[in-house]
Amino acid sequence: MKILRGEIYFVYLDPVFGKEMGGYKTRPVVVVSVYDINEKPLTVTVAPGTSTEFSGAPNLVSVKPSSMNGLTATTVFQCHQLRALDKGRFTSRPVGRLDPKDLDSVGRAIKFSLGLV
Repeated sequence: MKILRGEIYFVYLDPVFGKEMGGYKTRPVVVVSVYDINEKPLTVTVAPGTSTEFSGAPNLVSVKPSSMNGLTATTVFQCHQLRALDKGRFTSRPVGRLDPKDLDSVGRAIKFSLGLV
């Protein structure tokens, strides 16, 4: 299966520990790793999302549902909770893609979270 940067999937993130995102349900994740990584038999890096609303912190990106992204509720991608996932966790097709503006916002939030700005 070809996995592309910006695609949104619903994946099962458990088992987790402590404050890591999980919850024994599938969660939306946006793929943030680049194609050169995703095409290899390695892991895929994602930012997990939640429907829980948060205030406008620079490490969070709120995305409203659209026909392009396939989300059914406003989703907050937590860019400080990056995860490397085995491709075996991706058991279904993507529900959609982030539009370029939202993907750019996710990139800025990741840079903030990693101290790269």
